[in-house]
Amino acid sequence: MIDFAVVGIGRMGSIHSSNLANGLVEGARLVAVCDTDMAKLQEFKVKYPEVLTFDNHITMLKECKLDAVLVATPHYSHVQIVTDTLNSGVNVLSEKPQSVTIGEAGKANIVAQSHPDLLYGIIYNQRTNPVYVRAKEIITSGALGGIRRVTMIITDWYRSQFYYDQGDWRASWSGEGGGLLINQCVHQLDILQWLTGMPKTINAVCKTVNRNITVENDVTAVFEYENGASGTFVASGHELYGTNRLEIAGDNGKIVIDNMELTFIKYDESEFEVNSKVTEGYGETGASIERLKYEGDWRERDEKYGQQLRVVEAFTEVLLGKRTAPIAYGKEGINALSIINGIYLSAYAGKKVSLPLDAKEYDSLLDNLVKGESK
Repeated sequence: MIDFAVVGIGRMGSIHSSNLANGLVEGARLVAVCDTDMAKLQEFKVKYPEVLTFDNHITMLKECKLDAVLVATPHYSHVQIVTDTLNSGVNVLSEKPQSVTIGEAGKANIVAQSHPDLLYGIIYNQRTNPVYVRAKEIITSGALGGIRRVTMIITDWYRSQFYYDQGDWRASWSGEGGGLLINQCVHQLDILQWLTGMPKTINAVCKTVNRNITVENDVTAVFEYENGASGTFVASGHELYGTNRLEIAGDNGKIVIDNMELTFIKYDESEFEVNSKVTEGYGETGASIERLKYEGDWRERDEKYGQQLRVVEAFTEVLLGKRTAPIAYGKEGINALSIINGIYLSAYAGKKVSLPLDAKEYDSLLDNLVKGESK
């Protein structure tokens, strides 16, 4: 049995805590929770009297015999709690993002490397979505061929002013380290890099549209990849009827994921073959089509308990020796974070940037953005 503690029992942490306390993760149990909000702790204690409560994670780590800690606190605190947990000899699973800056994320990865006997994971729950899993299989198998174009439009993250007004830490450089990108779109950017790899350069524009916030809720970014492929990423949190669409065009076919339905168009001949023999007309070839929709029992369970439950289950299975790897290692969190930091640096410094970023340059930009909020 894997003994878990959850640090941070706010919106997401309360879901993790309830899932664990209610026995939804086979082979795991919740023995403790930690939060700085005493009212939340008291409320939790009434519901789950057998679970220990703490207002300080250091005390919890000292007084509890734990196998794993799940971190679900505000972004800026992730690295410190992860570091303290690993240095206490306890496995750790952290909510996204890994951190706010690549510099801090790098520090967490160094600590994790010094504890090779411990498991450090990150909750990138979109990697459990069957349509993205299938897309990964297609690309890894080589069936798509070389990637030539990537287009992602994710404009269905509608957030009203009321949402932002619920907490003074929301939608601020000082509280979250950004807005739409680091809070909502970190999952999509993880999926993007997981499927297509990291871009080489980023050129971006970030805007704040119709909201009284200091961070972005509208983003357009252009990526260039090492193999010459181009990518566009468009996101917003102010469109009432948004779009959720990913296209990955390759030499041998095209993947389209629209509203959580995958369509894989596999060409009978590659684009190179078609182009090489066209002597009249525009050129064409036949194609086979595969479709897969995120639906049924799998989706119903995710909607009831959260996709995050699958990540916690996989993490537990690794600790029990039933699985070889988690859904995502913590060290992988720096990839999507690098793209986020890169978009911010490009947009707010007004220039095209190259990856890997200079961590100190980004720290300086963020520091100026935070200072600008207090004026």
